Amino acid sequence: MRSGTTTTASIQEPGDRALPARARRAFTLIELLAVIAIVSLLIAITLPAIGSARETARRTKCLANLRSFGQGLATYMNDSQDVLPLVRPLHDPNAPPNTNDPSLLDVMTVYLSVPKPVRADPNDPTSPYINVADVFKCPSDVKGDDPVTQFRPLWEADGVSYEYFAGELMVGAEALTIEDPARAVTKTYEQPQWRDLPVLLDNGDWHVLRRSGAKRNALFFGDWHTDWASPLASLDIEQVGEDIVQRLLCDITRFGGRPLPGCN
Repeated sequence: MRSGTTTTASIQEPGDRALPARARRAFTLIELLAVIAIVSLLIAITLPAIGSARETARRTKCLANLRSFGQGLATYMNDSQDVLPLVRPLHDPNAPPNTNDPSLLDVMTVYLSVPKPVRADPNDPTSPYINVADVFKCPSDVKGDDPVTQFRPLWEADGVSYEYFAGELMVGAEALTIEDPARAVTKTYEQPQWRDLPVLLDNGDWHVLRRSGAKRNALFFGDWHTDWASPLASLDIEQVGEDIVQRLLCDITRFGGRPLPGCN
């Protein structure tokens, strides 16, 4: 070492005890376990909050899609004497396939200015849909429950995540021999007592964060607001009551000019 130079390592304060380098760097087992426990607790607290925030974002996007449908339906009604479109329901499992009848997508692609979804193989009715616009997809629609479609999400299996509830009511009105089911159903929607009747809604219980009620979003008639689906979305007699279902049928048939027996 040159004279007059001093290295840092050579300086030692009086009273310091030299400790081995390994002893200065090591954690005790208790300290290590405490750190692991704290990190695990933070992860347990954070992950549900992150999952909740993501589902909230997905539901918000789903509501925005339904709102876009509402704007398209409002424009359609302005062009068609204030009547909802008479089209087949999008996911009616009891209706036979009929490519000659239009669906709501045939109408909405015009009023929403988006392309219509098409099958990957036009000759294969089981092939997945492609070219599906975002407005037709609920972000929470990630997996179906039908093995025939290989558990594809509904937007991929059927071209859309939503159900045209008004179309189901029109099918019922046709079964009751109503001559103008679209006008009868539309007039029913206009009545204040049916403000909770959805026009369009999710076709699955995807929004799992809701504690009770249908875990679906819905679009409502008039101001075209969106919110959680009401019990009326199922028209389940056990859930909504036989008298309410009966009153709904009475109104539809009354506005259709063929009231059911017993309807006032």
